[in-house]
Amino acid sequence: MSAHKNRLVHISRHALLAIAVAISSMAAVPLAQAGTGQAIGSISVVGTRFEVTMEDGRIVAQEDLVGAVLTIGGDGQNRMPLRIDAVEIDPRNPDGGVMLYTMSTRDPASDTWRNICEPDIEGRRMGFPLAGTWTQDGRHLPSDTAFSITCTGGAQAKCVRFGYRPWETSSDGTSLWDHHQACTRMIRADYCGDGVGHTRNGTPIVIYDRKGIQQDETAPDMSFEAAWGADGALCVSRTRIPDVLTMEGLAAICPDMRQQPQTAACESHTGALILNRSIDPQTVHSAAE
Repeated sequence: MSAHKNRLVHISRHALLAIAVAISSMAAVPLAQAGTGQAIGSISVVGTRFEVTMEDGRIVAQEDLVGAVLTIGGDGQNRMPLRIDAVEIDPRNPDGGVMLYTMSTRDPASDTWRNICEPDIEGRRMGFPLAGTWTQDGRHLPSDTAFSITCTGGAQAKCVRFGYRPWETSSDGTSLWDHHQACTRMIRADYCGDGVGHTRNGTPIVIYDRKGIQQDETAPDMSFEAAWGADGALCVSRTRIPDVLTMEGLAAICPDMRQQPQTAACESHTGALILNRSIDPQTVHSAAE
């Protein structure tokens, strides 16, 4: 059984944001101070870790980053201080592959420090850096120098925590970059792959894949929804929330989208990286009757 098993996912209000904290194309610059007050030489992102290297070549231990204030961003007005208030290994990933940080920045209006993350469904206000940048249409672009911050309520962080770590490969050597991308599309019901989501806050879904990172599980009132690739849905058996987007509406905005009401045909799509189930209003209605 996968260590990343997390069958029932509730989409929080922050999962619809392309980046949970609007800090995009964030490049590390050598203008930071760590807990000792010494200047650092560089900041890089390894997986979900801030790797801070001092000018003398010493890499700062994760626990020693607590209290550090990192100056990050571009030039001039785009720079911002980011204070690390707490560091812990993600309890959903006990192998230590995912770190969680409590981070705050200084509010210029009140001159006080405020957490940059809103609470997720569990009330956690943490996040982590993720290498690469995100476009407005929801594409994750690789970068050796730029990174973004994602909070645990956001789609990017959720998908990493489910086991779709874009910097890793699966047991068969396949890069998980596209799996992570497909997962973010699925979380947000971004059928067309244009960055526009079609879901609501708090909507429960079940996700699974053919690599066994997340495994399928029968859930009450849920039925198959769609098969997903990095560019959006590959085929759709039904839309997640008809009140938000009907199948007819989907055909209008994504005329090339393959609609396959027969679940087996869509679920067996050979190119699917991620598959999902969601609450079926017809099932719920029948049960109520």
